[in-house]
Amino acid sequence: MRKNSHSIRLKIVIWAVGLSLVLALFIATTSYILSMRYLKENQHQSALTNIHVLGNNIDSNINTVMTFSNWICLDSTINNYVQSVAETYTEDKILGRKLSMMTWNHLNNEFNIVGVRNYVDRVVISTIDGKNFLQDISGGGASSSSNTPQMIMASSFYEPLISSPSFSWYGICKNPMSKSGNPPIIPIIRAIYKADSSEVLGWVYMDIPVSVIIDSLKSFVFENDDALYLTFPEGVSYRYDGRSFVKDSLPADLVTYTLPETGWKLSYLPSESALKARMKLYLALIILIFTVILFAGIILSLSLHRIITRPVSKLIDRLDQIGLGDFSRDPSIEWPNELGEIGIGINSLSQNVSDLMEKRILDEKTKHDLEYQVLQSQINPHFLYNTLNTIKWMATIQGSEGIADMSTALSRLMKNISKGTESVIALEDEFALLDDYFTIMKYRYGGTIELEYDTEDEALLKCRINRFSLQPIIENSIFHGIEPKGSAGKIVVHTYKNDDKLFIDVTDNGVGMTKETIDDVLSGKAKSSNEFFRQIGVSNVNERIRYTFGEEYGMHITSEVGSFTTTTLILPLKYM
Repeated sequence: MRKNSHSIRLKIVIWAVGLSLVLALFIATTSYILSMRYLKENQHQSALTNIHVLGNNIDSNINTVMTFSNWICLDSTINNYVQSVAETYTEDKILGRKLSMMTWNHLNNEFNIVGVRNYVDRVVISTIDGKNFLQDISGGGASSSSNTPQMIMASSFYEPLISSPSFSWYGICKNPMSKSGNPPIIPIIRAIYKADSSEVLGWVYMDIPVSVIIDSLKSFVFENDDALYLTFPEGVSYRYDGRSFVKDSLPADLVTYTLPETGWKLSYLPSESALKARMKLYLALIILIFTVILFAGIILSLSLHRIITRPVSKLIDRLDQIGLGDFSRDPSIEWPNELGEIGIGINSLSQNVSDLMEKRILDEKTKHDLEYQVLQSQINPHFLYNTLNTIKWMATIQGSEGIADMSTALSRLMKNISKGTESVIALEDEFALLDDYFTIMKYRYGGTIELEYDTEDEALLKCRINRFSLQPIIENSIFHGIEPKGSAGKIVVHTYKNDDKLFIDVTDNGVGMTKETIDDVLSGKAKSSNEFFRQIGVSNVNERIRYTFGEEYGMHITSEVGSFTTTTLILPLKYM
């Protein structure tokens, strides 16, 4: 026996190692994914906790500043100042100075009490036109620089903030009090309205130094590749670079916490290097698991190789012996396991082959005997053919043309039965056989039946058809259609093609058939009145067509009771 390169031993090794490899890869991949998810979730939760604490601290400080700005906008003393200071100065400058000093002291006391000096560098209260104002600086003291309101009103943030119907943020801006714009600030501008009115009397300006927020971040430990972002409610975002805030867009995968009071968002981008450092330990463990599983698979494959190799080799040797003609039984391959069952099967197979060979010899002898009997059975058709031929000549001599026609037709039929060996013939030959058969039937029914051919293309007469396919259908038309009618009848054979198929419609104008009768005819249950073709019924024709040409071919019957019956044969368009 030829040695197969794809032996079962090789397959066992491949399957065992491959399965172990797949299992190891699956476990390693799953462990890696779960580990990464756990580490990321842990890092995310840790970052969220840190920025939560940091954000609440910033939010508390800024909320104190917001509360102080609300107090300024609602305080009656300050409201009275911005409402009457211009008129007071016009009437009496001394009274105007007293009003300004009294209001400034009132502001300064509150500035000290609420404790916002650590978060606000400058507070400016001004009339709407900027001509009269008060200023308090966190370093202490007042300032009377006449252009302070104009510098604020000329800044880019003034108009958006003063015109905002509610408290809003502009983001981190350049300091309008400094030519260089440093240090950067977060400005607050609130409109001061007249009591019980929507009339704007003035405004309050406060600047929060960015250093206040930066000082709060000193307790936060940063890695080399992480980042912290501050986003204001209006959508402006800044990235903290370790020293200051730089305007920047937000990346993906951020851990974000929204400050509840201010609406600011503090976002943190976790460090990838820290995550990778933690992942190294997990990867080492995953690689160890992968190696152990793969090593176990190799050991398993080697063990199976040893257990199966010897009995399989013995089975192969036994098959080689059977191939050389040794069909004797070998009990040594019938082990008490699954391979032993194969050995039992091989022994049974060899015994069956031996028995089959003996039976084949006996069958060949029987076949020769049957062929001789068939040869003997052909004597009767030949004898009948010669006898009919003699009757034909006697009828011709005596002038009996009907007898001559019938005997001629019957003799030709018997000749085809005795000599015809081909199962598939040309359609024109099948029509010739049908003519002989119909001649006999026409005389039998006293000339009351008529057969007509309608062939669309003469070339179709060369198409292939099963021998004796149309005679049983004509017989069915006569027996089930025309004979019960009790009067003359006509049968039309219409031949045509469609695409790559040949169609033959046999239509009679008889009484038609019910669905039950059609089913009986197609199933072979219906009995024919003509004993000549009793072994080749309509159902047999359908089976022979399908057996010869395929399941897509065959026949079907359509009928209308009292009108007609059409039997359609469907054949492949193949020529002889």
